[in-house]
Formats: sequence, C-alpha cells, structure tokens
Amino acid sequence: MGDEVGKHVFISYVREDSDEVDNLCSVLEAAQIPYWRDRKDLGPGDAWRAKIRAAIRDGSLVFLACFSDNSRARDKSYMNEELTLAIEEFRQMPPGRVWLIPVRFDAGDVPEWDLGAGRLLSDLNYSDLFGKEHMAQAARLVTTINRLLGEKRPDPATALAAVEQATSADRVDLLKRLTKEMLLDPSRRIELDDLVSQEVQRVLAVLKDNDRVTGRLGGTNEEQIVRIVEEARDLWTLSEPFCASLQVASRWGAPESLTPWASGIRSFVTAATKVVGGTSALIELRHLPGMVSIMTAALACTSSSNWVNLKSLVVDPSVRDRYEQKPTPIIDATNPYKPFGGTTDWVPNALARATTTGRDVEDSLKDFTERRQGKYHTPVAEWLHHVLRPIFSDQCPDEDAYSAEFDRAEVVLGVLAQDVVNVRAVTNPGGRSWDHPYWYGRSTWRSRGDGNALSDLLYEFETQGSQWGPLKGGLFGGDEGRARAALTAYQTSFDDLARRRMF
Repeated sequence: MGDEVGKHVFISYVREDSDEVDNLCSVLEAAQIPYWRDRKDLGPGDAWRAKIRAAIRDGSLVFLACFSDNSRARDKSYMNEELTLAIEEFRQMPPGRVWLIPVRFDAGDVPEWDLGAGRLLSDLNYSDLFGKEHMAQAARLVTTINRLLGEKRPDPATALAAVEQATSADRVDLLKRLTKEMLLDPSRRIELDDLVSQEVQRVLAVLKDNDRVTGRLGGTNEEQIVRIVEEARDLWTLSEPFCASLQVASRWGAPESLTPWASGIRSFVTAATKVVGGTSALIELRHLPGMVSIMTAALACTSSSNWVNLKSLVVDPSVRDRYEQKPTPIIDATNPYKPFGGTTDWVPNALARATTTGRDVEDSLKDFTERRQGKYHTPVAEWLHHVLRPIFSDQCPDEDAYSAEFDRAEVVLGVLAQDVVNVRAVTNPGGRSWDHPYWYGRSTWRSRGDGNALSDLLYEFETQGSQWGPLKGGLFGGDEGRARAALTAYQTSFDDLARRRMF
C-alpha cells in the first residue's frame, strides 16, 4: 500500500508466520484496506527502525499483533520491539480506545504484556485466524478495522473477499452468518445480492462444464458406481454454501428480497435441463444442485409456515421444457429421482450408506453387493435428510422434530407438483400422458409408524378451509378446489407407495 504515511493497519509478526500473514494481507487487499508490512514497505537502504516507528506512531489507526507458537518461542525478535513501541502509544490513548488488536494463528495464549493501569495484552479481545472459524473471524476483523478507519460499514468487497478465500467447510458457516447480518439491512441489499450471485456462478460454472460429462466412465461396474457417487458428493459440497444462505433467506426474507435465491435455483434447473452429449449418469447428476436447493427452501419455509416465500422460491420460478410450449414450474422440471435417472439404484443406495455411516464408498457399496443387506426404500431421501441436517440445526434442534418437518416438506412439494400436473391436464388435455408427481420420499414408509405428514396436511385443510395457510399464501392459485384436487390425487399415489413399502 505504499510507504506514504496515512491511515493504515500496521501488521506485526515474526518471519516464520509469513504464510499466515500473506493470507491476512490478501483479505485486507481485497477489502481495499491499506496496511503497512515491513517486507513490503521497507525499501533498500531505509532506516528501518525510524520507518517502523513512524509507521506505528504517525499513520497507524490499527495495530495487529500476530501471535503463534513461532512468536512465543522467540526470546528476541523485531516483533517484540514493534510491540514495545505500540504499547507506548497505546498507553497514551484514552480508556476504551480500540487500536491494539491481538491476532492468533493457533490456539496458544496471547502473551501477558503489561499495558499499564492494571491491564494486560491478554485482556484485550483477540481475533482467531485459524481453524473452522478462520474466515468468519477474518470477516469480523475487517468489519472492526473498517469502523476504526472511519467507514460506517465494510466495503462490499470485504464479504466477497472473505467468502472467496474460505475453504468449502468455512464457506457454509460464513455464508449463513453473512446472510443473517445483511438480509434485514436494506443498505446492504446490493452487497448480499452480489454475495449470493457469486455462489450461484460457482455452481453454474461446474454445471456448464461439458468436459465433466463427456467420455466413457471406464472401469468395472463397481468402479463406475464409486465414480458417480463421488461426483454426487462433490456437487453437494459445491451447493452446500448456497443452501445454507437459502435456509436463512427462506425463513426471514420477504418475497421481494428473495430474487437472488429464486433466480439461482431456476438457473441450476435450467442448466441441468440443457441437452448435451456425454455419459447419461453424469449428465443427469447436474440436477442435484437444483433439487437440493428446492428441498432446502421447502423445508425452511414449511417448518416456519412461510408460504408466500415458498411460492416465490419454488412455485413461481419456471424453466423452458422441450416437451411443452409453455414454461414449466421448476418443481415439475426436476425431482429427487432426476439426478440418478441415468444410472442404477446402486448409486443412490451407496451414496446414502456412505454418507449416513461415514464409511468410504467402496466399503458401503459392498454392504449391498457382498454382505447382502437390504437396500433403502428411499435412498435419495435418506441422503437428503442426512446432509441437510446441519444446515437446519438452528431451526430444528430436536432430531424427531427435524424428521417430522422433513416429512412435511416432502409431502408439500408432492402436493404442489400434483397441482402442476392437474393444471396442465386441464389447460393442455392432449399433453404428456405419463404425468405424475415424483416428490415422494421418507414420508411414505414413515407414515406407518412415525406420523403421517400427508394426513396432517389434509386435516389442516379440512378444518381451516379457505383460511388454510398455503391458500392464504397464494399456493394453488388461492383456489380451494384446486388444493382439494391436488391433495386427493396425491393421497392416492402416496398411500399406494406406503402400502408397497411395507413389504
């Protein structure tokens, strides 16, 4: 950031931590925060002590003291001299002034340097730039620095930079937290939209990569199954941060604020329905991001009875269908079975077994092929139920309640998909003759002993009539007759599946 004196962050560290400081500086640069670092800002022949003293005393509005086992192991270091100068400055500042911020690169203690007036360096709030919370803590640190530099709020680049730097695991927690912070703040709407758009583009880049689906799989049948399962898991890892943000938006957003997520889901389904050449099993897997996003939105909305948001996210969006003249709703264009339509049922069963048990795919597949264990009634639903659980830990902390809400979301999607089929049969009587909804899952076999989510939904409709929440939220066109027809038709196929899955 140059060597001119001005507002900046001074970074103090030992050379052994240069890699960690590089990561910190990349976030600061992306957020357009000026900083002073000895390796960058000291030129040949500079009087380094004088330059550092000036950088600390004359231009530094924030002093970051970075600690690790490397710094703790050093009896002597230039960092200690910098910290001594910083403490001299800090002692002259009024009580409560935030200027000196400890940063930890590992779980070791912040040293107990004497700050005067009975204060120790270890008493100050510090930032942990390591572990699972690394990027979330980095985002909070940048927020604090912006405030100290005189910014009312972080530049939009701050959140984007923090998320872009995050690992897959960090992205999920960070996207969820940032969505909570920004969603109800109108001044941050553009920033949030950019954040969601960034995630959507990450997923679309993979879905539109035709090289991923061309060519033969090769290998034995077992090796091909393992390859497809691993591809499915990769697609879920890619989609999970978007789904984490979607869960928050579905609960707390207003319909007019949900456009980035609704557009994202529609884009996923559109990309999956595009005709391309290649291996059918890999081509069909492209439906996975759209399908899991629809289920995420449905589970979040139904468990909070937010029917208007459900309408905005999964009923109103539509895509072009090559078999129809009119656009078709996304819940008709994809379903839980679509991603696995190009392969045998070994794939979803191996996926579900490996995910729920935590074992590797090869060993999980042997449960069926060698150990002769029975397959799941609804393997895709079992997998979905498991992978979505962490995202909904705040909304459904109780395991039984989560399972009940998952069943409810399944049947709501099924009834809504049935409504699409019914409406098409009336408006286009010569259309597809094989139409029926495919949103069935765990709720079918659980209905015999763990509560019948469809029966509960029917009871609500019969007792509440026109005041039923989904109708008041605009589902089924707000038409009581349409709702009754969809519920009745879906119940017939649901009960038939439930009976068959008893044996």
